[in-house]
Amino acid sequence: MMIAIALVILGLGFVLAEVFFPSLGALGLAAGACIIVADVAAFEEGTAIGWIFIGAEIILIPMVVRWGFQVLPKLPFGRRMILSAPAEDPGAGLPDLGHLVGRTGVALTDLRPGGMARFDDERVSVVSLEGMLTKGCALRVAAVEGAEVRVRTQD
Repeated sequence: MMIAIALVILGLGFVLAEVFFPSLGALGLAAGACIIVADVAAFEEGTAIGWIFIGAEIILIPMVVRWGFQVLPKLPFGRRMILSAPAEDPGAGLPDLGHLVGRTGVALTDLRPGGMARFDDERVSVVSLEGMLTKGCALRVAAVEGAEVRVRTQD
């Protein structure tokens, strides 16, 4: 009986080791072998004891795996194994064009409704709120949402 308990504990240790140190299944096979031998030893003690061991393993193995994956990101080597979360700011990496609101410029291309416009020394991709506009018409920035600059004709 003590051998069966020791083998189950050793098998659970191998399961946990497989979570922490991916071994392409070698530690998983060792865990499986320990647990199977423990089950055989438990069934030699009695059928009821064997089924108790199997029931306990059905509960303990997923608990050990879950606990391992909860602890892994908190360990120094685990933080190096797991990628960091993406930036929470949805506009991360986009240029801040909010300073253009209210500024006037000129269309560099026909706006159908998208095109290019120049505001002082800045060349920007814009979208017309009034449909198609011709190249060279005067524009005013009405709004900026993310990377989209929305323009109207200058009044």
